[in-house]
Amino acid sequence: MQSWTLFGAAFAVGIDVDAQAIASAYQNAALNNIGPDRMQLQLIASENTLSSEGDQTSGVVEGENTLDIQTFTDKDKYDVVIANILLNPLLDNADQIISCAKPGAVIGLSGILSEQVHYIIERYSPFLEGIEVSKMDDWAC
Repeated sequence: MQSWTLFGAAFAVGIDVDAQAIASAYQNAALNNIGPDRMQLQLIASENTLSSEGDQTSGVVEGENTLDIQTFTDKDKYDVVIANILLNPLLDNADQIISCAKPGAVIGLSGILSEQVHYIIERYSPFLEGIEVSKMDDWAC
C-alpha cells in the first residue's frame, strides 16, 4: 500500500484482505514518519482474508480489528480510490470500489494485464466518465 500522504494528501486510508500487507504498510508508514493522525489502515474480512499468523509487529489481529467491506464502504467517501488487485476481484468488487468514492473522485485500478483492459472498461463504464489507460510492458492501469 502506497501512502498518499507522501504525495500531499492530508489523510490516507488503506484497506486490504491480507494482514501481512497491513503489517507491511504500518512498517512503511513508520519508516516515513507517518503516524496514525495521517493514515488509517484497516483489515477487511472476505472469503480471501489472510491471517497474520501471529505477527507481533503488525498490530493486526484477524477478527479483532477486522471490518466487513459493507461496513467500511458505508462509512466514508474519498477523493481518490486506488485498487491494486487482480482482474477478477476488480470485476467482482466494482460496486464496492465505486461506493468508496465521492462524486468526481479519481479512481485508479491496477494489477491488470494489458489484454484484460477491455473487461475493466466494460465493467466500470456505467460508473465512470473519461476512463484513461496507461500501459507499461504487459501491465495496465
